[in-house]
Amino acid sequence: MNIIRIVVLTMLVSTLISPIIIARPQRTFFIGLNMVVEFIDGGIARVTLKQHPFDINGTSLILDEDVVEEVLNEEESTINLMLLFFTSNPTKTRYSIISHTHFNPEEEVFSNIGVPGVMERFRGALILIIDIFLNSTSEFVKLGEDTYQVSITDYFTLRSPESWIDVMEVRFTGKVELLNFSTEPVWAKPPSVIESNCLKWVNLNEAEAPDSYVLTLKIPGVVFSKHARSLKAAVSEAFFNANSTLHLKIRNTGFEEGFFIVSVSEPCCEQSRKIFLKPGEECWLKFPIYASETGRVEVRIYGEGNKLFEEEVLLKAEKSGWEFFFILGLSGIALTILGALCISMAILKSRKPPPSIAEPSDTSIQDQAKGEIKTSAFNKSEK
Repeated sequence: MNIIRIVVLTMLVSTLISPIIIARPQRTFFIGLNMVVEFIDGGIARVTLKQHPFDINGTSLILDEDVVEEVLNEEESTINLMLLFFTSNPTKTRYSIISHTHFNPEEEVFSNIGVPGVMERFRGALILIIDIFLNSTSEFVKLGEDTYQVSITDYFTLRSPESWIDVMEVRFTGKVELLNFSTEPVWAKPPSVIESNCLKWVNLNEAEAPDSYVLTLKIPGVVFSKHARSLKAAVSEAFFNANSTLHLKIRNTGFEEGFFIVSVSEPCCEQSRKIFLKPGEECWLKFPIYASETGRVEVRIYGEGNKLFEEEVLLKAEKSGWEFFFILGLSGIALTILGALCISMAILKSRKPPPSIAEPSDTSIQDQAKGEIKTSAFNKSEK
């Protein structure tokens, strides 16, 4: 009997321990991002992405096999993100992989790990290199003879305000010439290196990192062809709450899927978000607003380099649903308490005190006893 008990207990303990041994907690880590874009002859952008993972304390994880394997497995998603820097529709963009993601111990990656104004230098990098054919992208616009405008949009910062390219380097080789450049927004930090064949931005935080790098280039011999598309979108609903946040519902009103850039402009600044919508699909976007409640903002939607929608929105705060029900609940509680008090007072007033019964005094008791004696004597005399 004892042997059976031991076997059962052993099986039970093994059952409880086994999932603990197998399960592995999800690792939380950050990735330093450095990008090099080299424009070469024939209208090709050779894009090199350098990545270096680190933990919340800024400790390098480049030698952590599990973390590196996770980054390697995300190569396809990473390539799509790299294409979004040059186009609104990666599915129609032609590219070729020059070098799959691999570890290079000699490369360096610079990244801000949370210390204001300080860039950390990490040794070693995970390198991914692809060639993008610009004539198949939506952000490659012909301005004149051999003159083109290229917009490189930092999709990381558009997707999430907490993400950005730490270092962006743009090079021009062969017969490619830089004619002009600008950034959006206009107050973004200027490049730290400005040369005829190179521009370099070192971005310490998201606030100073450009959302877009706009370049005017001379590229001889490009065969420019682009499939004409007709994207349509509009703001189907908007409201401004008491937390100074503008909520916009964006709807794809056309018959083609694609990426849209939603821009909100106010006197002090401009914000943008990039989203992908299928025909008829909607999504909500949030924009923190710095203008006064009685002010107005301009809302614009762009697609394929064209302005699809523009409208002025009045900032009028509306109470959110939870605030309405919270006030309604408080009102109900107050009315319930008031009603209970009224009922209690009415019940107290309706009750009359019972008549008081005086206790008989000693004199009255004696008189009553004498009367009973007299009555008894009278009855005896009659007999």
